[in-house]
Amino acid sequence: AIVQPIYYLYDNSYVADTLKKYPGKFAAIGILDRHAPDTPEELERLVKEDGFSGLRMHLSRPDDPAEWAAPDQDPIWRKAEELGATFLSFGPAEKQPAIEPIVARFPGVKVVLDHIGGAPADEEDPAPLLGHVLNLAQYPNVYVKFTPQGHKSQQDYPFRDTFSTFEKIYDAFGPQRLMWGTDFPHVLLDIGYIPALDLFREHMGFLNDDDKEWLFSKTALSVWNFQ
Repeated sequence: AIVQPIYYLYDNSYVADTLKKYPGKFAAIGILDRHAPDTPEELERLVKEDGFSGLRMHLSRPDDPAEWAAPDQDPIWRKAEELGATFLSFGPAEKQPAIEPIVARFPGVKVVLDHIGGAPADEEDPAPLLGHVLNLAQYPNVYVKFTPQGHKSQQDYPFRDTFSTFEKIYDAFGPQRLMWGTDFPHVLLDIGYIPALDLFREHMGFLNDDDKEWLFSKTALSVWNFQ
């Protein structure tokens, strides 16, 4: 699943061209101007003509992340529900509660929390920031992306001090609402693809074979609309 780089803002043409060049290989998440009056129509064009699966929300981009859940966003979410499109929520854990109202208003729209919802990996109990992520497990339309979190670890690979955070998210959401992510391009500058896979395939003992099938394929296929 290719996520539109923020550097290009609302010009999704590079990702759109990639989908067309390699049919059946990729899914795509775009970025649109949430304040533009034609955003619902542009979302429909991205999905129906270019084959996108949905949109990314950068929670740190507005000064107030609650803008993402304001009533003026309802037309975009209604269109997403109509199209079967997904939202990808990217931001630190302290900002995730801001989207809860619109997640609750649109139970038919799938929402994926990127990078374990921005939760820290070394938070002491009662772990309020991780709690913001776990709280969203009450909504069946919310999913979580598992990506390597070595930058939050005080240990060398396989970053065992982060495992308890992953396991708490697993316990709250269940394997059917988890999916693996590469953290590209950072994975190329850090541990590499194979260690990023083996982190979950080989080292996290709480994941059984069925869980891994959901993590690496089933959940993604149920959320992203591969063309």
